[in-house]
Amino acid sequence: MTESIVVSAYCAISTVFMLMTALEGWAIRGGWTLARGAGLAACSLWPLMLTAFFLHAVLAPRLMPRLGRTR
Repeated sequence: MTESIVVSAYCAISTVFMLMTALEGWAIRGGWTLARGAGLAACSLWPLMLTAFFLHAVLAPRLMPRLGRTR
């Protein structure tokens, strides 16, 4: 149950990013270039990257000892 909610949220966020990218290209009357195709493909990675950065910011201080401070 939880997995389906997480996957659905991931797909929804990815779809919104893809839609925004597609609409930007449509608004400037841009053709289907390699850069635009790569941008659309990269849209599916943004939610994963945001999740990784968030988890790193939350978990890193708890999991890593303070190496720089010795007394």
